[in-house]
Amino acid sequence: MQVAYSNDRLSSRMAVDPSIAGEPEVESSVIEWLLHDDQVMRECFTHAAEILKSVTGAAITAITLLDEEHQHYRAEVGMAMPLVTRARSLADYAVRDADLFVIEDAHDDARFGECMLVQRHPFVRFYAAIALRAPNGEIVGALCAMDPSPGRLNEGQRGVFYHLRAMIENDLKMRTATAIDPLTQLYNRRFLLESIARRWKEARDGDVMGSVVVDVDWFKQYNDTYGHQAGDHCLRKVASVMQAAADGDGIIAGRMGGEEFGLLVLHAEPAALQGTLETLRQGVVDLAIEHRASPLGVVTVSVGGAMTRINESSRAAHRDGFASADRALYRSKHAGRNLVTMA
Repeated sequence: MQVAYSNDRLSSRMAVDPSIAGEPEVESSVIEWLLHDDQVMRECFTHAAEILKSVTGAAITAITLLDEEHQHYRAEVGMAMPLVTRARSLADYAVRDADLFVIEDAHDDARFGECMLVQRHPFVRFYAAIALRAPNGEIVGALCAMDPSPGRLNEGQRGVFYHLRAMIENDLKMRTATAIDPLTQLYNRRFLLESIARRWKEARDGDVMGSVVVDVDWFKQYNDTYGHQAGDHCLRKVASVMQAAADGDGIIAGRMGGEEFGLLVLHAEPAALQGTLETLRQGVVDLAIEHRASPLGVVTVSVGGAMTRINESSRAAHRDGFASADRALYRSKHAGRNLVTMA
């Protein structure tokens, strides 16, 4: 059975509100998705930046995306912009306020003495930006305009920022509905499979791709013991471990359905992949989620992994990679579960 493409044992579940009182929100995949995988949103960003440049007359307009450490530019109009650390970016100031953020002359404001765009080319003095949010309220970045000369915005130009933000956030809402699993905030099955096929096709000869299948052990018994609401909470916690792995190691992670997850590891190395998957397995154990129906006493996962070196014969074989990972997963389960097995 090919887990990545067979739906025989992937149970459907009702999506529920993830914001149960006292439960931490699962970190979203939205930033990773926008940085790497969505052509439709890139086109939306480009149109917005072009409109903003036309209306404001600013030398440079762009969409910035913010992860924990960096500001990433998308759809720059006017010049190609460098990667900037978030701590030294202007956008980090802009997203702290729900309203339009405007600096008429950065040289007159001591807050921006360490900002790279002010101190280095293009030596920004005028800057205006408005925060952009994902449907779950997470700040993902900002729409911005900047210029090496001081400047101001009139009321009409200010209004365009708000209109463009509404357009971008509406498109983002529609796209995330088709790409993100509402329960876990990982990629959903369809978008994960599309991403896997695209990344496999784009890989260069000699690249090594890791295919991984993860299954929560004795999950039916967990639901029977604690109820489906507790089961949903459990899946969100396990998903947070998957997302932490994806954030740190160039992994695309998604929910295949039910209690099953799939991961594609880019530029995989045998020893490093084994270590990453062991860390993932242990991370679920460390959640210490009680599971009285499991002989292990806590929620655990079984993991199967396979590696494929890309060449002409394997370029169209992403299905085979996940079939191998699925067989390795079953060896983990038959050997007692809570194990990582490589094909």
